[in-house]
Amino acid sequence: MCEDDSALFLASMQGVKPLKDDNAVVPGKGGTSSDGQRRHHEAQRRLALEKLSLELGDITPVDPQAVVSVKHQGVQGQVFRLFRQGKYEVQADLDLTGLGLSRARELLYDFITNAQAAGLRNLIVIHGTGLNSQPIPAKLKSYVTGWLAQIDGVQAFHSAPPAWGGAGAMLVMLAKSAQEKLDTAEKHHKGTHRWA
Repeated sequence: MCEDDSALFLASMQGVKPLKDDNAVVPGKGGTSSDGQRRHHEAQRRLALEKLSLELGDITPVDPQAVVSVKHQGVQGQVFRLFRQGKYEVQADLDLTGLGLSRARELLYDFITNAQAAGLRNLIVIHGTGLNSQPIPAKLKSYVTGWLAQIDGVQAFHSAPPAWGGAGAMLVMLAKSAQEKLDTAEKHHKGTHRWA
């Protein structure tokens, strides 16, 4: 460093005081604290819920007796056919009938995310047909249909078979977890194995 650079540096550092040891920030060894994780989870939940609109103008009304059928890319035709016929075991259920929209939205979102965390794949959500709901018939059914289309991890949903509630309930298929995908790939792997 030349003398001009040293003088410039010393001039720019004039009045700067070193940090005291008690002001030092020590990173935690275990990563994010449980309190920090909880706050992060709550912030993610709040953002996700805000995306699921409660505004009537943001939903497409569904007829009370309509059969709803939505399949996202990646769901095989045969799998979806068996799913909509109710051939897969329902692993958990949620009854939203009689609830206000805000509470129903929270419960549905939490139900889906908790089921994903538990590795569940096939669920049923009971929303009722809402023949006499106001301001539109099938209000809750319409909102549930719109919300399910927006929640991450929902691969498909279809109105339940008549014995399980028909137009008043929805079968929901969740995406496989990364571990389940790996297990399936290993199970169905064809070819030679390379041993290390």
